[in-house]
Amino acid sequence: MSTNGSDDLAEVLTRAGLPLDNIATRQAALPGPLRDLHRRVLTSFAGTGAPPTPTELIGWAAEHGLDLHEALRELSRTELVFTNPDASAVTGAVPFAAGASAHRVRIAGGPDVFGNCAVDALGIAAMLDRDVDVRSTDPHTGEPVTAVSRAGVWSWQPGSAVVFVGSSGPGRLTDSCCPVINFFTSAEHAEAYRATHGLSGVMLTLPDAARAGALVFVDLLREPTTASRTPQQSDAPAVTADEP
Repeated sequence: MSTNGSDDLAEVLTRAGLPLDNIATRQAALPGPLRDLHRRVLTSFAGTGAPPTPTELIGWAAEHGLDLHEALRELSRTELVFTNPDASAVTGAVPFAAGASAHRVRIAGGPDVFGNCAVDALGIAAMLDRDVDVRSTDPHTGEPVTAVSRAGVWSWQPGSAVVFVGSSGPGRLTDSCCPVINFFTSAEHAEAYRATHGLSGVMLTLPDAARAGALVFVDLLREPTTASRTPQQSDAPAVTADEP
């Protein structure tokens, strides 16, 4: 499907179980020190491709007078970060997966990272304002899908590729939505996957999926006065499709 703008896209994704303002709203609701800790965790992944070390986390928490375990438990509760069982270490932070996933993202001038889902992988470009190369796999056929952003202009292979956005049912977004938001080499493959797994959701063109990623993640590393805006109000970069 193709939408006419941010409002249409937001409505479509909300019906599919993925409200665009979910992550930005949860981050904006955090107290300032906890929001800063969250940004530092994201910056660590973007800079090194790995979570921050325990020593780094302890130091950042101490700067703000935070109890590290309580802070990480709260960030985990809001699904902004993933932690180990005792909440003493970070393993992932949306959009960065906790370990390898099907969606590898090469950040220009930086490390390779993994997105939790297709939309997360695409959103990394806007969040960091960097060029990226996304490499993924159609889970129905095993065929490769690539998407490349250069100065906000996206190209992709194959030209028929789409992104399925949906849900397997109620529950945490990271459990019910992320595993099924994938790239497919064609709408037919996406529909076959949806039907086989009994999923609800929508298919997005690559330009719409890239726009969704930008709207979700563009403000997460910005100052509180900017991050508190809804995605529809943000100055997310326009996504121009350029099929090879």
